[in-house]
Amino acid sequence: MKKNVNTESETHAPPAVSVETRIQVLLEEYRALYGLLTFRLTAMDRRLPAVGGTLGALLGSATTMPEPMRMAFLLGLPTALLWLLLSTVQHARSKEDHLRRIDEIERLVNRLAGEELLVFQSRHPNKARHPAGRTGLAAVFGVLTVCLIMLAVCAYFVQTPARLLVSAELGSYVIYLAVCALLMLWAVASLTRYRYVRPPPDGPKIFEVYRPDSA
Repeated sequence: MKKNVNTESETHAPPAVSVETRIQVLLEEYRALYGLLTFRLTAMDRRLPAVGGTLGALLGSATTMPEPMRMAFLLGLPTALLWLLLSTVQHARSKEDHLRRIDEIERLVNRLAGEELLVFQSRHPNKARHPAGRTGLAAVFGVLTVCLIMLAVCAYFVQTPARLLVSAELGSYVIYLAVCALLMLWAVASLTRYRYVRPPPDGPKIFEVYRPDSA
């Protein structure tokens, strides 16, 4: 009996999805992607610059800190700046993925509908020349510039008005700053070469129904 039920369910396959349903599914993904895109834009335009401004204000007040506290702050600040830059780059990568997928959805909907209904991203002047769009790339370069300036200020503060480190320690600190700066430059360079690649549909079909062996 169990075997007959499986055979009968296999012979009665569900009907194909209509064009209207396909368009509706794509439009739902379209709305969800625009919501995520808004979140990325908010993070890049507000939250990340706010964190950078806070770190800059703390750096400006470093001269009034006691020497042990100032040294601890100057040791931790480059890592915080590196995190800020990497967070900005990650948001920019995700923004690029959203933009390219929105472009794909617009073209799919237009092809299914037989006319141009959605044209904003698919006809955008950027045409994927600038990863994360022009505003996203400008935000990344702006954060990079601020971070590099703050690293240079760290190198200045560690020596003046009084030396906080001996010569050997100062050399290690300068290398530490240089490594952070190189990692920042590498992250931005990798973003400029980043391109969205749609994953190939070679995985298992998620809509296949699992059926245990009839044996």
